[in-house]
Amino acid sequence: MADTHPSFLDRYDQLELGVRDVLAQLVPDDELDAALRDAREAFATLEHEIPYADRPDHVMYWSSFSVFQSLAAWKAAARRGVDVHAFGRAVLAAPLRVRQKPLPAEAPEAMVRDALASQEGAAPHEFVFEIVPGGPEADWGMNILSCAVCHAFGKHDAMALVPYMCASDDKASDAGDQGLRRTGTIALGAECCDFRFKAHGEPLRLAAQYPDAIRTPGD
Repeated sequence: MADTHPSFLDRYDQLELGVRDVLAQLVPDDELDAALRDAREAFATLEHEIPYADRPDHVMYWSSFSVFQSLAAWKAAARRGVDVHAFGRAVLAAPLRVRQKPLPAEAPEAMVRDALASQEGAAPHEFVFEIVPGGPEADWGMNILSCAVCHAFGKHDAMALVPYMCASDDKASDAGDQGLRRTGTIALGAECCDFRFKAHGEPLRLAAQYPDAIRTPGD
């Protein structure tokens, strides 16, 4: 595995507000600062496991950072007896802190590049994925064939949390009106994660299809 990118912890600190948004829903006010410290310490121990640490231009770089930030927050919450579904609901209820860009008409060149490279020789802890051309039902799509999130969370006995990470993609799609449709994900037992995008299209969200694994806010 490549050396850890030296600025990951700095970036965690810059983006800690997202962790606060989640933990503030789950722990009493007088415990929040301690929980945030625990989450930061957990992230520091996980930092070396994050894929693409030396490739900040990789299309999965920020996604990998984000899910490891959630894993660190989960470790802090679990220490305080928070159940996985309560944590997952808090993730889905938290505001999006990153503005969603309009959906491109076709897969970006960098995504095509990195998809091909992943099929030629991804490390075991990285994503393997392929780009799917557009058609009548979708502008374009992507199949994730091997999931880095499942690999990482499986190591930390947190697989029950992964469907909520998957559902976060639906949340981002809704914010950007990207019309994401999926019939399943690897974490939910499918052979691949079948992302299909259609700008302004009708989404097919995972939570509606897998209510036992993904319990939305208010359930």
